[in-house]
Amino acid sequence: MADKMQPWMKDAVRAVNTDLMQDIVNDNRPPPRPAAPPSNVTVVGSGRVQDFDVGPAYRPYVPPKEDESSATADRGGWRDSPQVNDWKPPGLEHMDRMMDAQDAHDRVARARELAEAAALKRAEAEFLKTKAAQPKPKEPKA
Repeated sequence: MADKMQPWMKDAVRAVNTDLMQDIVNDNRPPPRPAAPPSNVTVVGSGRVQDFDVGPAYRPYVPPKEDESSATADRGGWRDSPQVNDWKPPGLEHMDRMMDAQDAHDRVARARELAEAAALKRAEAEFLKTKAAQPKPKEPKA
């Protein structure tokens, strides 16, 4: 068989030996199933021996029945993840209330500033009106 090998095959065999290839193949094989203990074993004076469970990795998928909810059905360990759009950061409602209170405080302060500015304008207009209505004092002639 070595005579029928192409030159590139001979180079590959020299570069990677058979033991290494066998290790790579063994690494990619699934792990062996655990051996089940003998069934129907009873010891006098002991309780009933439970059946052997190979675990969820080797348990076949059984779809839930129509009347079972998906949360209670045995699904071999699979669970639906929580949805991201349902998540809210903790304390968000407290922060919203604090910001609403600050907004109300800012609105009251702004209204107060506008009222004071309007009162100053009215006072200035009234002052100018009374000043214009007063007769001007006559300057003495020198």
